[in-house]
Amino acid sequence: MSNSDFLRHCYGEVRIHLTDGATYTGHFRTDILTPNAVSAYFYGNERDISLPIGLVDSIEHLEEDSIAS
Repeated sequence: MSNSDFLRHCYGEVRIHLTDGATYTGHFRTDILTPNAVSAYFYGNERDISLPIGLVDSIEHLEEDSIAS
């Protein structure tokens, strides 16, 4: 996944699909280091992961629970 594609999809609660077939849910913390460099850390619901963005095949947004009023 390219940096620009990643930055468009890395917000909120997500499910990520990695190139090795693994799937995790959680959220990212990202830092833009330069226009071409991004630092990302995945806070997983099961475990935290430090991984290169290139290993992320896709990011799927999970629906947030709506609050009843």
